Amino acid sequence: MGTHDDPDWLTKFMIIVWYIWKWRCTEEIPREKEVFLLNKFREILHALQQESQVQCTINSEHSKVWVRWEPPLGRWMVLNTAGAAKGNPGPAGTRGVITGDKSEWVIGFCENLGHCSSIKVELKVVFCGLKLAKEMHAQRIWIQINSSVVVSMLTSQKIWHPEYSFLLQQCKHVIEWEGWEVKISHCFREANQVADMLAKMVIEGMLGLTIYRVPLVETRDALYVDSVGVSWPRHVSR
Repeated sequence: MGTHDDPDWLTKFMIIVWYIWKWRCTEEIPREKEVFLLNKFREILHALQQESQVQCTINSEHSKVWVRWEPPLGRWMVLNTAGAAKGNPGPAGTRGVITGDKSEWVIGFCENLGHCSSIKVELKVVFCGLKLAKEMHAQRIWIQINSSVVVSMLTSQKIWHPEYSFLLQQCKHVIEWEGWEVKISHCFREANQVADMLAKMVIEGMLGLTIYRVPLVETRDALYVDSVGVSWPRHVSR
C-alpha cells in the first residue's frame, strides 16, 4: 500500500478498508473473497497510476505562475473590465471598476446589454469605462482586460470582422483623445476579481447602465486583497 511518502496512500487505504468491509459482508467462499479483494486493489492502483501520468503530462506542458492585481505607478487609475455572455451570442452584460493606485474604489459600473456576442461585450465594457474615466478628468488610465483577443484588437492595426468595426473604432477614438495617457494590457481572471464580483449584477434584469459611486459589500474583500498584493497560483502554457 506504500508509505506516507506516497501521495495516494490515504486514498488507497480508505478504498481498501471499504472493500474489506464489503468482503466481510459477502457470503462467498474464502478463495473468491481473496480474488475479489486482489482484483479490486489492482483496479485502484491502475486508476491512480493513470491519474498520475495525466498529471505529469499537464505539469510538463504548463508552468505555475503567481498572479495578482498589478497596481500602477504614480498618479494612474486602473480600469478593470469583464464581460459575460450566456452563449455566443446570448444574454450579455458588462461590468467594470475604476480604482486608484492603492486599489481604492473610484467608480464601478454594470450594464445589461440584452442579446450580444462575447467580443462585443468586451469592447462595450472598455468603451463605457473609458468614457467614465474621461468624464472624471482622468489623465492616466491603465486598462487591464482579461480577454487577450480584445487586447490585440485594441493595440494592433489588423482589420477585424466588420461586426466589430464600429465599436472598435469608438474605443480607439476615445483612447486617442488628447490630454490623457492610456495603457492597455491583458490580465488573468485571478487579477480581475473586483470586476468579476459585479457579475451577478448583470445579464438578467432591466437593460441599461448602473453606476456605483461607493464600493459594494460584495467587492470589499477583493479590494482589500488587491490592496495588500495577495498572489494566486495559475497554470499557464509553456
